[in-house]
Amino acid sequence: MTSTTSDRLRVTGFLIALLAALSAIGQFATNIYLPALPFISGELGVSPAEAQLTLTAYLLTFAATQLFYGPLSDRFGRRIILTVGILIFIAGSIVCALAPDLETLVIGRVLQAAGGGGCTVAARAVVRDCFDGPALQKVMALIAILFALVPGLSPLFGALLQEYAGWRTIFFVTGGAGAIVAVLMISRLPETLMQRLPKLDLRELVHGYAVVLGQREFLRYALPTCLIFSAMFAFFGGSPYTFIRFLDVSTTEYGFYPPFASTGFVIGGLVVRQLAGKVSGPGICAIGLGVVTLACAVGVIVPAFIVVHKMAYIISVVMFVAGLGVFMPTAMASALQLFPERAGTASATLGFLQMAGAGLGSALVGVYQEQAPLFAYPAIMLVSVVTAGLLFAVLRPSRP
Repeated sequence: MTSTTSDRLRVTGFLIALLAALSAIGQFATNIYLPALPFISGELGVSPAEAQLTLTAYLLTFAATQLFYGPLSDRFGRRIILTVGILIFIAGSIVCALAPDLETLVIGRVLQAAGGGGCTVAARAVVRDCFDGPALQKVMALIAILFALVPGLSPLFGALLQEYAGWRTIFFVTGGAGAIVAVLMISRLPETLMQRLPKLDLRELVHGYAVVLGQREFLRYALPTCLIFSAMFAFFGGSPYTFIRFLDVSTTEYGFYPPFASTGFVIGGLVVRQLAGKVSGPGICAIGLGVVTLACAVGVIVPAFIVVHKMAYIISVVMFVAGLGVFMPTAMASALQLFPERAGTASATLGFLQMAGAGLGSALVGVYQEQAPLFAYPAIMLVSVVTAGLLFAVLRPSRP
């Protein structure tokens, strides 16, 4: 941490947890309602593919809005973006909870995404403001471990809410969680941006993104991350339909699978904390990519040639999440490390590419799920991670 920042912000477990919550609030809104998708479809009288639009619209909005939040946070500071973002998120949650039809629900999801995007971008920029080098990798890994609890536990929580209170309660709970995070952030998190951009206009906006995207090393981490998110959200979007409708898994039982899978992310994060400073960032990323590729191959090959059983899918996703826990925090820290003066812009670029990949994975599952219910999401995951590995190898900097 820099001395100027440390004078204003004392690093504590509470701070790390708060930054993890701010980073993950958008993810929480995505995952908690996934077990309810089949029931939303039934109550609103729409097809599964139409209900999937609530996820796709969210992801695309989340991606696009981050491009604006990043430079704004570099110009005006992190706190104002976090405050505006969390308030929009809460408003969107209320709209979703009261939605009488699919169109209104999509509008509410767009608002949720627009708010969650600001929180994610600014929270990552705060981390980059405060840390550098191996310390940045270790803190990102710790936040990633906490972050893993969100996709791990929220579907179970959502499944229980769906079963006992209905899907609208899920969105009321989401808005309440946003309100709690908002109070803690406003009362406890100071401004961490020490040097603001002197101006912000269209020319500066374009220049900032050109600087970030023109860095080959940044693309080496960012593009594979995009494709890993595509694989992850292919699972999020396709697995409820596959498990509940075709593998005879109850909604409650399905809710237990993500918490089980999240143990892999925790293991991966702990591995990163041990390797940071001992193994190079690219080396750690390569290990993670190898694990996710093996996991996705298992998810396709075992059901196709050996046995179609829920355990084959579960083992595959646990392996995938373990590799994700190794690759993701290291890739993000390595990418942000390159731009200390444009942390918000770099964070926004990462976030946009990640959510664009997530939207792509979700959309592809929506297209192919009914034609190939047992293999749509595993196949999309495998193609995504193989492409990610190829890009990581191709974009390797040439030796001087």
